[in-house]
Amino acid sequence: MSRRQDTLDLRIRSAYDALPASERVLADLLLEFPGDVAIYSATDLAERTKVSNAAVTRLVKRLGYSDYREAQREVRAQQATGQPIYLNNSLVQPPTQGASLAQHLERDVMNLRATFEGLLPADLDEALRAILKADQVYTLGFRNSYFFASYFRRQLNQVRPRVHLLPLPGQVVMEDLGAATPKDLVIVVGMRRRVALLGQAMKYLHARKVPILYITDHRTVRTAKLARWVFRCHARGVSLFDSYVPVISLLNYLSTEAMAQAGRAGRRRLKQIEEGLDTCGEIDTAN
Repeated sequence: MSRRQDTLDLRIRSAYDALPASERVLADLLLEFPGDVAIYSATDLAERTKVSNAAVTRLVKRLGYSDYREAQREVRAQQATGQPIYLNNSLVQPPTQGASLAQHLERDVMNLRATFEGLLPADLDEALRAILKADQVYTLGFRNSYFFASYFRRQLNQVRPRVHLLPLPGQVVMEDLGAATPKDLVIVVGMRRRVALLGQAMKYLHARKVPILYITDHRTVRTAKLARWVFRCHARGVSLFDSYVPVISLLNYLSTEAMAQAGRAGRRRLKQIEEGLDTCGEIDTAN
């Protein structure tokens, strides 16, 4: 994959002032919708911008590509990493008579079905036993994945003690995670556009034989090899933003099953929490 400084949008911006008028028209379109390179041929782009095929070829070579197909490969690679500007294309239009709402729902349902069809019951059962038996459970996530790590920690905390969310604000991750042992469990949520520290932390844990349960997207390759259990969620949205419906549904399922398998101990812990909430009046049941 090309380095960030070699991506299409930055190449265009670097060369923009020197572009002739015919190429600048095409450059304007690609700056607004760089994802169009992945879905349109060179001829299609020429027709849409009313320039010649030769102008497309000249621009591509001026930007440093050997041909149009090389530019397409780069844009598709950027899309695979979840770069929002490359997921944007001119096919995405404002809502018209509910059509976009229906498309949004259809994609969410499709992602949800594909995710759950890819789950193996034996792996789920094994991971649930690990959640309940571990001395300590850590949930770890960054960027958008931090929300899901936080949600899962809150749910599991009602089932069992010693569940920790990482990283906490202002915290150095390894100050807590560095103490994890093979008797613990680290639940990593790492949806695409992962930070480098995530892979480094997983490599550290893997080397120390700390079990990792990894909830990620279906494109993950390198970091998936470091986890004992990998649950992949299909998260491709209809345009720029990923669909996280399968992630929250999977976490809800795991939380519900963990409570069921915890049996009397889980129910006792939940009862203690609810009694504490009642005593302190922290939940307004009339609201």
